[in-house]
Amino acid sequence: MQQQDLAVIILAAGKGTRMQSSLAKVLLPLEGHPLLHYVLDLSSKLNPVRTIVVVGHQADQVKEAFAGREVEFVVQSEQLGTGHAAQQVQPLLKNFEGSVLVLCGDMPLIRHETILRMIDEHKSSSAKCTVLTLKSSESHDFGRIIRENDGSVLKIVEVKDASEAEKKVDEFNSGVYCFDNRLFFKALGHVGTDNVQKEYYLTDTIEYLVRNRYSVRAIQTKDANEILGINSPDDLSRAVRLLGEHRGPS
Repeated sequence: MQQQDLAVIILAAGKGTRMQSSLAKVLLPLEGHPLLHYVLDLSSKLNPVRTIVVVGHQADQVKEAFAGREVEFVVQSEQLGTGHAAQQVQPLLKNFEGSVLVLCGDMPLIRHETILRMIDEHKSSSAKCTVLTLKSSESHDFGRIIRENDGSVLKIVEVKDASEAEKKVDEFNSGVYCFDNRLFFKALGHVGTDNVQKEYYLTDTIEYLVRNRYSVRAIQTKDANEILGINSPDDLSRAVRLLGEHRGPS
């Protein structure tokens, strides 16, 4: 049965320059399927009322590859950051009441159970935003979760903008979020480009919500493999190995 109070946005507009391929990143094959296939499968298991994919690079090819799926597409014509990508969805969800789950189209290994736990805790806590984070003693090239002294989430700092002290934080952003729909787009409207990359960061919505005293929660995973984003040929090889391990011996 469809969850009438859940919509899914999948960010899939990136070119994937480091992949050394002419294909859009979400079309790169992993065990016989494009990367985006795995994220769409996850979304379908959640039974959302709508699944919207933000496409950009090779948008027509991505649409064609998934023409048979129950998804909607919206085009980010300029690559101006994750916040800008998410803003493109606003006209489609302007009348939607409920929660919006934001997923990354290049993250094929995230578990259905983890997302269900995240959504359940988001709803039961009445939070306006819930972030999936990784708690790890290892170093990762992800944004850092900055917390107040009382443990509450304060903001997310992208690694390129982080101070040396912030880079020592051992809780990392996964890029997966659950938002109250109306507050999500309100927060996106206040995101600017005052950062190293001069992009609209989706992560800056967190600081806006906290500053305006809305509840933001973090749900942790300790499995870095689960939030592996495919950004290099090495990442893709690692994903192939991990999928094989998950299936077990043939």
